[in-house]
Amino acid sequence: MVRLIVSEKPSMGRAIAAALGIQGTGRNSIQGQGVIVTWCVGHLVEALAPEGYDPALKQWRMETIPFFPETFQYAPIQSTRDQYTVVSGLMNRADVDEIVNATDAGREGELIFDLVYRLAGAAKPVLRFWTSSLTDAAILEAYGRMKPGDSYAGLRDAARCRQEADWLVGINCTRAQTLAQRRSGGEGVYSVGRVQTPTLALMVNRELEIQNFVPRDFWTLWAQFQAGAGSYRGKWFRKAEGRESDRFDLEEDARAMAAALAGKPGKVASVTARTEKKKPELLYDLTALQKEANKRFNFTAEHTLEVAQALYEAKLISYPRTNSRCLTEADALKIPGWIKAIGQGQLTALHPFVADLRKRWPVKLDKRFVNDKEVEDHTALVPTESPARTLQGDQARIYELIARRFLAAHWPDRIEAKTTIITRIEKETFKTNGTVVKALGWSEVDPPHGRPRKEARPKEGAADESEEDEDSGTLPAVAKDEKVETTDLQTRAGQTSPPKRMSEADLLGAMQSAGKDLDDEALKGAMKDCGLGTPATRANIIETLLKRGFVERKRNILQPTAKGIELVQSIQAEALKSPQLTGEWEAEMERIRRGEAQRGAFMEGIHRFVRDVVAQIKGSAPAGPKRAFGPVAGPCPRCGADLHLRDWEGRHYVKCSAAGSDPECRVAYDTDAEGKPLERCRLCQGPVRTTKGGGKVCVQCGKWVADLDPDLPEPGLCAACGQPMRLIPSTARGKYFRRCAPCGILVPVE
Repeated sequence: MVRLIVSEKPSMGRAIAAALGIQGTGRNSIQGQGVIVTWCVGHLVEALAPEGYDPALKQWRMETIPFFPETFQYAPIQSTRDQYTVVSGLMNRADVDEIVNATDAGREGELIFDLVYRLAGAAKPVLRFWTSSLTDAAILEAYGRMKPGDSYAGLRDAARCRQEADWLVGINCTRAQTLAQRRSGGEGVYSVGRVQTPTLALMVNRELEIQNFVPRDFWTLWAQFQAGAGSYRGKWFRKAEGRESDRFDLEEDARAMAAALAGKPGKVASVTARTEKKKPELLYDLTALQKEANKRFNFTAEHTLEVAQALYEAKLISYPRTNSRCLTEADALKIPGWIKAIGQGQLTALHPFVADLRKRWPVKLDKRFVNDKEVEDHTALVPTESPARTLQGDQARIYELIARRFLAAHWPDRIEAKTTIITRIEKETFKTNGTVVKALGWSEVDPPHGRPRKEARPKEGAADESEEDEDSGTLPAVAKDEKVETTDLQTRAGQTSPPKRMSEADLLGAMQSAGKDLDDEALKGAMKDCGLGTPATRANIIETLLKRGFVERKRNILQPTAKGIELVQSIQAEALKSPQLTGEWEAEMERIRRGEAQRGAFMEGIHRFVRDVVAQIKGSAPAGPKRAFGPVAGPCPRCGADLHLRDWEGRHYVKCSAAGSDPECRVAYDTDAEGKPLERCRLCQGPVRTTKGGGKVCVQCGKWVADLDPDLPEPGLCAACGQPMRLIPSTARGKYFRRCAPCGILVPVE
């Protein structure tokens, strides 16, 4: 009899086969020693669209929403149908007596196998292979302690609940919201999702704060003091009613204070020195790695995951899709092999740190890093016992981040000496801060990248002054009651600044921490380690928002588009925009995984939720005339009405506000992000639109671009005002004039 092993990816299947001593290079499977190893290619099976149940549902109509399949139906994904045929055929082969589920050890891996197994109609007993590493030793260890597949029945039910619930919410709410938007002038598809929509809402809320922010001017006062041991500077502040203020609302007040104190001696009121110890950073989980790679290298979350996955499949790091930042006690026994591998690898800059650890052998991590209770499906990201000898480019960068963080965990605390001097001039006080690093500790191995960026929303009134202005580094030695000379007093203008737009690192952090403000402690606990999405799905959520035109990436900043803002503002069902929905789902799915709740009861609740939300969307859909969306980009060249700037899946265009209501005007054409036409007519300089058939016609003069003389001269810009000129045909055949409408200048073309 034969045992069939089904992995999630070809590279993983080949790694398992190699570890078991099965030789072969099959395209779809490898066989030997009574074992067949085959693989999926990620998901091989997908849920049918509504039209798969009833062709009439292909047309989107409010009266057919919501739709609930009596039984969910699935089909092979067309692009990977050949591999599905191979896997399903092997599952049902007569001589195969048991099947090993060796997909990724987690909820999504369980779903991938279960969908193929059920669609194939397989009935063979299943064993579960579970590992966080693809080294030979880890594979053999996991292979020797496999459990019956039914041991993971709760995880399998939770996976099915997640997939079916997301389908019901996504399909029904997207159709309802899109139809509601179209009634009011919206275009395209307005997709809605349990994780996608609250993630978009995070960015939209930040963008609205920025747009509505009103800056306020303020002034600060700085003094330069000369003590016996050297000079230092301090910032004026005053305490009143338990609060500390260091700003003036009026410039004249700051200048008056400076004039009143000018030339007067100071006195050191107090000197406070304290030592701060900063412990090593916790090991990376996937989200922390994605955030760090974005800050250091501007990597997208998706690219970081791709690189980490490649390193995992090369057996160089542990499983990347993890939300844990700790190791288990069993993992801690393998640490010497991991350190040895780093010392044998190509990153020579790390070899001295490995040598240092060898001098202190044996080394041991404390309980901050080794805690079985903090590990769920997978441990933190760490190097494996396989040395990295041939890495290049981005793979080398990501591997080095992981290796440095792991090594730094074995180093002592970073020690900083912080000093605060309070200097008094008459009754007014000035504060001076200084920080000196006494011992680099772990930061010698894993240096922080620049000044950490605050992910939380800056408080109202945050200044645009840099923190370097607040911290003077090394300060001269002064004593309490020491008299100092005031050598200079200067006022400095400042202005409150709005919250910053989110980088990808900021958004990942916001997604990870979403739900911490929930009032319900059970929901807050359910989201403690997951937030919005999972480490495995957050990158895909961000890319989906970009692909669907709800968000734009501008350098390293993510910014919601007009369409994204429009969607969030138009959704009346607050549950779709709040992380609370995810908290409720995750809490219940965790109970299902543990066998404390039933799948059927959960899905009944989802049906009720979808019915309620769809009813809200239908009830809020406008019944009046369509309105125009998007900022005004200028007048329509045909009817003079406003042109509104729109965007869809990365494409920008303008549409006349009269289009649709005025049958005589249907002006719309592609533009850049600022609303400027991508192409202009060479004859009149009007904007050019592309027809459905692919032809190009000028919106202004109606000439088809293909009909214009290919030797037509360029109109150019007016020398007087710099505006685009138009070509005017001359009475002489083939001759033209260049004409500037604003200036009235007419220039013959030679």
